[in-house]
Amino acid sequence: MQYNGGNGPRDDRNRQYARLPRQPQTSPVRPPENRPVRKKRRRIVVKPRFFVFLAVCVLLLVGLFSGVRALVRLLVNNDAAISYGMIEDVTTVDALIVRSETCIRAESYGKIDYLVPEESYVSAGTPVVNVYATGYSGEKMTELENLMTDIQQRQKQALGSIINVTIDDYNNSISAQTAAIRSAIAGDPAQLDTLDQHLRTLMSARQDYIEKTTEAKEDATLAQYYASKTQLQSQISTWMTQYPADNAGFVSFTFDGLEPYLNPDTLDALDGAAVKELLRESNPAVPDELRSQQNLYRLVQPNEWYVVFTTKASTWKIGIGETCALYFRSYEDITYNATVRQLSGTGDELVVILEMSEDVSPLLNARKLTAVIGGRVEGMMVPLSALKTEGSQQGVYLMDSNTFVPVRVVGQDSKHALIMPLEDGALTSGTRIRK
Repeated sequence: MQYNGGNGPRDDRNRQYARLPRQPQTSPVRPPENRPVRKKRRRIVVKPRFFVFLAVCVLLLVGLFSGVRALVRLLVNNDAAISYGMIEDVTTVDALIVRSETCIRAESYGKIDYLVPEESYVSAGTPVVNVYATGYSGEKMTELENLMTDIQQRQKQALGSIINVTIDDYNNSISAQTAAIRSAIAGDPAQLDTLDQHLRTLMSARQDYIEKTTEAKEDATLAQYYASKTQLQSQISTWMTQYPADNAGFVSFTFDGLEPYLNPDTLDALDGAAVKELLRESNPAVPDELRSQQNLYRLVQPNEWYVVFTTKASTWKIGIGETCALYFRSYEDITYNATVRQLSGTGDELVVILEMSEDVSPLLNARKLTAVIGGRVEGMMVPLSALKTEGSQQGVYLMDSNTFVPVRVVGQDSKHALIMPLEDGALTSGTRIRK
């Protein structure tokens, strides 16, 4: 230890420290604070495909919203708009054919000669049948036929060398008419009846003329023949009755036994039970007043006949005076137009009578047929759920005023109905109604 003058010993350590360079004074270091480290912000760049993705999302949301809205409307919607539409609506029934016909009958007879073919059309006054009473002599008829042959042969001999313009005209006309009949047989058989009747008239007129000629009168053999013919015809006329047609129409010699029960005079008296019974009946009893008579022929009016059947009143949609189309099974190639003439019945059983005005000839001998009535029906269409009933009246309710509008259903299928308002103009296409 050294002494520093009078200041006492000098400490070598102080001297050591004194020689050290002085350190600069610094502030005291504070401990680091617990602060989050701030990150450097990055710049976001929006690419075009983002907008495409956003548009797709918007469209999906709009579509989803519309679908949900439509589903909700479908589930809770209670209105509909009347539209104009068409549906298939047919009714199939077993039906009776009723013709406007006159049944010609006679007391018991021994023989009948049919002068016209079956189902031929005749004019008024045309001879249809010759009826011979019981006990007539067949021998006399044969004798007359043989005599007529002898007369014709003798006339040719007596007039063979004589020129007679009138007879020649008759002969030419008869030849032409015979040729026309041959052509009709090959091409148009429907004309045969008319042509045959004309031929008969010509031959009868020629015969009458020949008998009145001077040459025929002066021939002794012919005179004797004529006298014998007159005598035989007089005898035969006491046995024979000729039945001409009272008016024009189709002739049929076929009967089914239902003629007394099904004719225009009995239509109004037919009820459901009678119609069903007649459909089942195959051998009806003959009325007492007709038991002593025999059927000769039917004279049928061509454009007046009826179709009668029963159906359910709840399903029949056509009113009196309205028209409908129909056809018959086994006659599908012909479609008829009919007018509803009468509706009657009790409960749900309805008797329908349709009036027909078309040609009856295809059904001249038909009686019981299956009829298919209806087809395509057009009109104001509504959902079946929109049809309501107040009392016994069907109708629809208007959406705006909740007013009940009475209607008549003219056709329907499994989903829709075609309606007609009872009051004209009460409904139109587009009118909104409740379901």
